[in-house]
Amino acid sequence: MRKRADDGMPGDFPHLILAEVRHGPARLHGGGEKNNQAELNKENRKQHAANLLQGIGKIAGHAQKVSVERAAQGLPPIPGGTPFLVKVTNGQMLEFLAEKLGLEIVAEYEDGFVAVAATDLDFRLLKDMIASFTQEEWGSTQTANLLAVYDDASRDRLEKVLAPALLAHWPFADDAVFVLDVSIQTAGLAGSLGTRPTEPRKNESPEAFGARVIEWEAQRDRILVKWEDTRIEREEGLETLVKFYGGTFLSSFVDAAGGENAVVDFPDSFSARIQMSGKGFKDLIQNFPNLFEVSEPDELRIPAAEAAKAKADGDFTVTAPPANAPAVCVIDSGIQEGHRLLQPAIDAGHSRSFLPGVPATDVADYFGPAGHGTRVAGAVIYPREIPSTGTAEAPCWVQNARLLDSNGHIPAALYPPAALRQIVAHFRSTTRRTRIYNHSVASNGPCRVRRMSTWAAEMDLLSYEHDVLFIQAAGNISGSSTVPGAPGVRQHLAEGRDYPAYLREPSSRISNPAQSLQALTVGSIAAEAFVNGDRRSIAAALEPSAFTRSGFGMWDSIKPEVVEFGGDYVRDGATPPLLTRPPEVCPDLVRSTLIEAGPAHARDDVGTSYAAPKVAHLAARLAALYPDHSSLLYRALVVQSARWPAWAESAPPNQRLEILRTIGYGVPDITRATENNDFRVTLITNGVFALGPGDAAIFEVPIPAEINRPGLERTIRIDVTLSYAAQPRRTRRARTGYLGTWLEWIASRRNEPAEDFRARAFVGAGDPSEEDNRSIPWQLERRPHHGVIRGVSRNGGTVQRDWAYLKSYELPSTLCIAVHGHTGWASDTIDSKARFVLVVGFEAVDGDLPIYVPVQTEIEARIRERSTVRSS
Repeated sequence: MRKRADDGMPGDFPHLILAEVRHGPARLHGGGEKNNQAELNKENRKQHAANLLQGIGKIAGHAQKVSVERAAQGLPPIPGGTPFLVKVTNGQMLEFLAEKLGLEIVAEYEDGFVAVAATDLDFRLLKDMIASFTQEEWGSTQTANLLAVYDDASRDRLEKVLAPALLAHWPFADDAVFVLDVSIQTAGLAGSLGTRPTEPRKNESPEAFGARVIEWEAQRDRILVKWEDTRIEREEGLETLVKFYGGTFLSSFVDAAGGENAVVDFPDSFSARIQMSGKGFKDLIQNFPNLFEVSEPDELRIPAAEAAKAKADGDFTVTAPPANAPAVCVIDSGIQEGHRLLQPAIDAGHSRSFLPGVPATDVADYFGPAGHGTRVAGAVIYPREIPSTGTAEAPCWVQNARLLDSNGHIPAALYPPAALRQIVAHFRSTTRRTRIYNHSVASNGPCRVRRMSTWAAEMDLLSYEHDVLFIQAAGNISGSSTVPGAPGVRQHLAEGRDYPAYLREPSSRISNPAQSLQALTVGSIAAEAFVNGDRRSIAAALEPSAFTRSGFGMWDSIKPEVVEFGGDYVRDGATPPLLTRPPEVCPDLVRSTLIEAGPAHARDDVGTSYAAPKVAHLAARLAALYPDHSSLLYRALVVQSARWPAWAESAPPNQRLEILRTIGYGVPDITRATENNDFRVTLITNGVFALGPGDAAIFEVPIPAEINRPGLERTIRIDVTLSYAAQPRRTRRARTGYLGTWLEWIASRRNEPAEDFRARAFVGAGDPSEEDNRSIPWQLERRPHHGVIRGVSRNGGTVQRDWAYLKSYELPSTLCIAVHGHTGWASDTIDSKARFVLVVGFEAVDGDLPIYVPVQTEIEARIRERSTVRSS
C-alpha cells in the first residue's frame, strides 16, 4: 500500500473552531392553513354531528359483536380497547383526540388518517364534545377538524395497516402459514406535562421554583411507568395470542443484559417477526387495537460474481494498524479472516456470527465463488487500488459481524432490527468501543415510503442512543430481473427506458434500510468510460453507475448523500443488450479463496456494496483524527467534503434536481475532509450541542476586510453542513413527528449586520418567501422552491448540507448561522433534545485569494477581545 496524499493527517491547516455566541430559547413563529372541509363542518354543525354519531354507533355495535363472538369461541382476551380509524385536518389534532376525546393515538397515516383505540365504548367524552359543538360552545370548535370516523370492520383501516402486497391476499386462508413483521404501539401522548421548567416565573421564589421542578419530574416519572406497564401488557397480550394459534416468534434475541426478548422495543412501540397461521393473523390484524403495521420480510439475495481468472498477486504486505486505531465493523456475509491482505488488520478476538442456528464462532465468508464480506472488508482497507509490492500499515481495525448465510441471504428466522441491536451491543462493549458500522446489506427492491421501516428506524435509534454511524449501501438494480414491479437494467433497456432515465423510476428507489435518516447512504459512480467495438460502458466517467439506486428518501431527504466508485455494466449492440462486467469497469477488490481457488484480488464484481466501504474508510480516518468527537462530526465532514464532478457542476439548474437524486452531494474527498490549505478553511463546532423544541443557537464566522473589501471580485464557495440526531417514533407519519425534535439552520443575508441577524433568529426565522434580494443564493434552501435547485429542500434529513457561490465583496463582515429546534413528537414530553454538530467552509474557487490565515487571525483576535471584555 503506497503512501498516498490521502493517507496523511493535516499539518499546517487543521480545521478551526466555530464559535457559538448565543444559545437559549427563541420565539419561533408558524401557523397552518384553514381546511375547507372543516369550514363546511362549522357551517353545517348538525349534519357533521350526525355523521360522527352514526360512525361511533357502528363502531360500538361492531365491538360488542366481536366481544360476544370471542367469548363464545374461547379466544384469548386482547388488551387495549377497540381499534378504529379517524380522519383529521392535521397533526395538531392529536392532542385534542387524546386529551379532549379520550382516544388513544395508535399511529398516523398519510392524508390525515389516524388509527386510534377506545376503551370507553359509550364514547362519553366524544359525545359530550359533539353536543357542545352543535351548540357552538367554547372549546368545541376543534370538532370540525375531526372530519370522519371509520368502523373498524371497513377496509379503510386494513389499507393503512397492511402492506399492499398483503392486502392483495386478504382475507388470508386459515390454514396457510405466514411469516410477517408486525408493529404495535405502546406509548401515547404525555398529556399536559409540558416542558421541564428551566427558570423561575416572575416573582417566584427559589423554593417555589424547586417545588415546581420536583412536581414536573414526578409527573414525568408517572407517565414513564404507565408507558412501561402498557408495553408489558401488550407484549404479553401478543405472546398469548401467538401461543394460542401455535405460532412462534422469529425475532427472539438475547439482549446485552442476557435477557431473552421476543420483540424489539422502540420508544413508542415494539415490533416482531412472527410465524403463524392465516387464522391467527386475521385475528391479530382485525382485533389487536394497537397494531399499526403488518408487512412481509424484505427479500435479500446478493448476486454472485463471476469467477476471476488467476493472475500474479505480487508480494505486497500489510501490517497491523496501531493498537488505538479506530475500528470498522463489517456487517455482512463473514470474512476470510486469514486472507493475507486482511489478516493483520482483523480484530479476530471479537468476531461473531449472528445467524440463528450457527455457532457464534463460525464467522467465515462462505458466499461463492469469492465472498462478499471479504470484498467489503478489503475495500475498507484499500479504497483505491491494491498495491502489488511494498509494505504499509492498515488504516484501521476491521471487525467481523456475520449476518448473511452462504447463499447471501438473511434467513427469515433472523429479524434485522434485533440483529443490529445485538451487533451494536456486542461491538460497543469491546475495548475498541466501535462506532463505525459498514452495512453493505439491503433489500432487493425499493424501500417502502409509507412509514420508516423497523430496520431503518432501528439504525436511527441506535445512532441516537449509542452515537454510532452506519455507512449504508444504497442498493443495486439487478442486471436482469423477472420479478414483477422490479425490472432489472436489461429489462429497462429492452422496454425503451434508457439510461439514466430509468434511475428515476419508483422501482429504482433506494433499498431498505438505506432510507434511514441517521445512516450515511452511499451510491455508486463509474470511474472511467469503457469502449471496445460495439461494447461500451453504460455510464460515462464519474456518472451514476447503471445499477445504483436513487433518491429521494423518506420525506424527500437527500439520499444517497454521497457516492463512490462501485463500478458499472458494459452493454453490447444487441436488443436487448447483453450486460457484462469486464475488469476495466470494476473496482479492485480482495477476493475470498475459501470456496474457490483464485487470485487474492481482482476486478471482477460491481455494486454499491463496494462503494460504501470506501466511505467507511474515510470515516475511520476522521475517527483517528478526532477520536474524542461524536460520530455526527464524521458524518458531517464526509458530506461537507463531497463535490459534484465537473459534468454535474456545469449542468443548468433545471437538470440539477435529477443530479441530486442520483449522486447526492457528490464524491467525498479525504483531503478536504481532514485538512485545509491557503485557499480553503473549514470550521467545526467544539463538541456536540443540544437543542430542544423552541431553542436556538447562533454561530459566527468573522470575515476579514482583506477578503471582502470593495472592488475585490473573487468567487467564494460557502458550504454549511448540519448533522444531528434525534429520538425516532415509528407511529408518526411525517418527519416532523418521526423525530422528537427536528432541527434546521438559517444564515445571515448579504450585508446583514450580526446584531440584526441575532434579533431575527431569536424572534423567529420568518417566512422563507419573504427573503429579500440580500439573501445568499443557496442551492437548496429551507423550502423546496426557494433555492437555485427547485423541487427539494435541505431540511428533509438529519444531515442538512447547502452551498452557494458569492463574489468576495458580497461576503458579510460576519457570517452568522442559527440552528433552530422545532417540536416533533415530543411536543409535551420528557427529554426531547436533539444533538448536533455544525461545519462551515469557505473556499476560493480559483485558488486566487488566501483565506485560511486571515480567517484564523480574525478568530484569534475576537477571542482575545472577548477575553479582555470579560476580565474588565
